Amino acid sequence: MGRTVRAARAAAAVLSAAGVAAGVALGAAPSASVARTVDTRLCGFPLEVTVRSRPAEGVGTTALRFAFGGGATITLRNGSSGRSATLSDSGAYTVDTTTGSVAFGGHHVWYWATGKRVPFATTDGPGRLEAPSYVLAGARAHARALDPCALVAPSPPPAPRTGPAPWGLPPDPLARMARAGVAPLIGTVIRHDHVHLDVLVDGRRVTVPGGIGLAEPVDRGPCPKGTPPRGDCATGHGLFAEVANSPVHTHSASGLVHIESDRRDAFTLGQLFDLWGVRLDARCVGGYCTGGGNRLGVFVGGRRVTGDPRAVVLGDHQEIAVVFGGRGAFRSVPAAYTGGWPGAGCGGAGERSCLP
Repeated sequence: MGRTVRAARAAAAVLSAAGVAAGVALGAAPSASVARTVDTRLCGFPLEVTVRSRPAEGVGTTALRFAFGGGATITLRNGSSGRSATLSDSGAYTVDTTTGSVAFGGHHVWYWATGKRVPFATTDGPGRLEAPSYVLAGARAHARALDPCALVAPSPPPAPRTGPAPWGLPPDPLARMARAGVAPLIGTVIRHDHVHLDVLVDGRRVTVPGGIGLAEPVDRGPCPKGTPPRGDCATGHGLFAEVANSPVHTHSASGLVHIESDRRDAFTLGQLFDLWGVRLDARCVGGYCTGGGNRLGVFVGGRRVTGDPRAVVLGDHQEIAVVFGGRGAFRSVPAAYTGGWPGAGCGGAGERSCLP
């Protein structure tokens, strides 16, 4: 057994745009510090973030580019209205200095260790980032999405949209994650599957935008030169999160939905629409509801779903079609996706492991 060092109150976190990068570095605990930054893209108003970190009472460490050191107080301020809120990271952690695994407990606020330091999640209870891959373990570490914008905004986040298509990205991605009941990634991805979604209204295809489930998406342009123009690479745009990733998200307007999760959870079509910020229930999609000869149908692999469409569980290489309209709208329902899957799934039932 390696020596375990006890230190008080884990502080900050970093999550890369495309995932998380493994690695642990042990060293002297950082001294107390104050960091002030401004984010102008996430909230619709300038979000001023001040992080006051206290010195660690033991060994400081990083794992998955999350930095664990002293406790921290995070002050959020609306740069337009002056409204402010304060968050406290009061949890504790232990480091196994032989393996590099990090165990944490209590209440933690997760945010970038460098850069803008925008908080995006909280955990309560015990959890563990297990070396060498830094898999998130410990089901009792209840994780939630945290929307810093809502804490200092002039009004609460809006309800899912009930108007006509098209439906672009919602302005409040972290609030959408909270509504969907999904937590942003804080551990190594252990499941990576793909679904294709078609939404058809009166026979017309509705664009499923890139950036769903990404907090502060940034367009990094097309795939590398020489990559076949298929799937996500067919759009010429690749969107990745600056702040946080939902386990269910889109990188392009191809209709491809990525399931990249650090937990062995099931995800549903209802959660995907919640992340998109668009109403979906047994009668309606967005502003289109049954009646007057119009129907709503959800199909998986060309077969119509009975029961609650929100309960459809997302699985690898599914073609899901949400169709609204009169009888003619149902004459040609997509049964398979032919635009090019990004690859075979991993980590799901019957699939290979995503870990090396």
